[in-house]
Parts: sequence; C-alpha cells; structure tokens
Amino acid sequence: MKKALLCGITVILILIAGCTTASPGTSPATTPTPTLVIPSDALPMNGSLKLGNDTHSITVSVDSFEVDPQSEAGKYTVTIYVAANNTGIDPIKYVWFSKLTDFNGNSYGGIRESHGGSGARTGWIPVNFSEAARDYVDVNSDLALANLTKGAVLDVYFMEQRVNVTPSLVPDYHVTWAIDPGTIR
Repeated sequence: MKKALLCGITVILILIAGCTTASPGTSPATTPTPTLVIPSDALPMNGSLKLGNDTHSITVSVDSFEVDPQSEAGKYTVTIYVAANNTGIDPIKYVWFSKLTDFNGNSYGGIRESHGGSGARTGWIPVNFSEAARDYVDVNSDLALANLTKGAVLDVYFMEQRVNVTPSLVPDYHVTWAIDPGTIR
C-alpha cells in the first residue's frame, strides 16, 4: 500500500514538473512592456484647439518643454510652455494647471500641484496676441524622467481669470495632448 501511494505521488510530481518546464526551443514567457495609453480625444502634440466663445476665446497649443538641471540627486523640474492666442474681441487672462502621465500611469502635477501649486498664469492678453505661460511639474527620480522621455499624455486644465475675481479651481476647459517620445529630455 505504501509502495503504491509513493509511486502515485512520484508520478504526479513528474507530471507537474513536465507541465511547468519549457520545451526545448521555446523561451519562457516574458512580461509585456507597458505602452502609453492615449485618450481617444487627445490632440496630437502639434495640435491646437479653440476654447471659449466669440467674445472670450483663446486658441491653445503646446509650445515647448524643458528639463531643468537636477536640483538634487534624482530630482528634476519639467517645464511646460503652453501658448494661448487671444482669438476673441476682448483682452483675456487665464490660469492653468498641467499634468503629465507616463506609460506606467504615473502622474506628475495637476490642479493645485503644478507650478508649486499656483499653476501657470498669463497676463492680460490683447486681442490677436499670444502668450506662452510657463508651468512646471516636479519629477522625483531618474527612472520617472526616463519614462516621460518615452512619451507622455499632457492634460491641461484652464480657468479664465475675470477682473477682480480669484480664479476658481474648477476648470472651465480641459485639453489633452499626446506628447511624442523624445520630446521631454
């Protein structure tokens, strides 16, 4: 009886080992590399979009990115310039917050976070004039910056700043751009 039980257990172990061992000429399964998920409504990096109405409107686009030298080991500031062209009939002023998301889904910045919590701010933009306001996000590791260089999603939340009114932190507009690999470096 003991011999039959021992033989049975040995056969089961051999079968289990055979089922989990790679066959000759095949490679073990690898973990797939994550890819950047780009929202369907994202503009291409060089795309622009008109926001507002006939009286108060701006056309926005991504102007450029810069990576500042490290402030300390592994800490970077990614500067984001978004251009706003006043296409309305009155001067206009905006505040916006930027958020970058890498292919792993890690986000940097956002409302009350970018530009040290204050966001980018334009001056009063006259009709038919443009301004590229500076916003920035902090990136806290070499790996995080390396991931952003492989492409990113940029979300920008725009709030119109009216005369003598503190801007709301509820966005008037939200625009998403797909940032090409190699742009942030």
